[in-house]
Amino acid sequence: MRSEADRAYLANKHQGGASNAKGGLYEDYYAVFQIVSCIARYKAALDGVALQTQLEDTFVDDLLIAHPDKNVYHQLKSTQNLTWNTGSSTRTITSDFENQIRDCRERNEAFALKLVYSAAGSQVGDNIPESIRDYTSAEYFPYEKDLNGLILISNEFVDALRQISVNGDNATIDELANVAQVFLGVWRGCGNNHRVSLSEIVARAEQTKHFNLNIFSDGTVCDACREVLDNIEGLRYYVSGRMFYWRLGDFTGSCPWPEEKEQEIINKKPTKRRELVAIL
Repeated sequence: MRSEADRAYLANKHQGGASNAKGGLYEDYYAVFQIVSCIARYKAALDGVALQTQLEDTFVDDLLIAHPDKNVYHQLKSTQNLTWNTGSSTRTITSDFENQIRDCRERNEAFALKLVYSAAGSQVGDNIPESIRDYTSAEYFPYEKDLNGLILISNEFVDALRQISVNGDNATIDELANVAQVFLGVWRGCGNNHRVSLSEIVARAEQTKHFNLNIFSDGTVCDACREVLDNIEGLRYYVSGRMFYWRLGDFTGSCPWPEEKEQEIINKKPTKRRELVAIL
């Protein structure tokens, strides 16, 4: 049961975090890493996963990822001097985790807790206190001031991005960074204090012009449209995911490939390069 001291502590804890809600680079970058990792893992079930930041009335409150089988609560620390006793004389990381375990067990919740830290060489993962060990893990995630720099040093981040990028293992670092930047903008635009499903995050990302992911079945070109396209001299094209990619001589391009675009080509029946480019 919650004590008065617990309630006062949580109110102050959330107030301190909410003042910089979604503002911390470390928290934001880790959230993007988890978003792309979860998209790769749950391609066929994006509605089954949701994320939330800055949880109210919660001891481990920086990030919640609601997986289909359990809720994972994350506490993120970018300090270099980190131990399980970091905090005050009465409130430490350990005590927060102990209290979170108590709350989740009282709710009969399927859950896990994770401490995410940026201090390279930290021993916190090897020294998880016995009182929380059954429910707790620790994960190193590096801190960088910019997202591109983080991608350059994090093989795990790169691997996750490659799994959902159109060019996969052949994607350049710039391409991967662009995917990460789109999701960073989406995440920051989602607000806090409510859960956001992966499907909503992906849907918002897709609103970015020329953005495409390798998580959808490839679109198709119907026979009537293909007949028009195949009569344009020098045109090479293919559909990947929800995007149409084309090449005409030295010129290349891409565009979203909804049914409306296909129907426009059928209706206008372009025969010259410039006519097709004007549609695309």
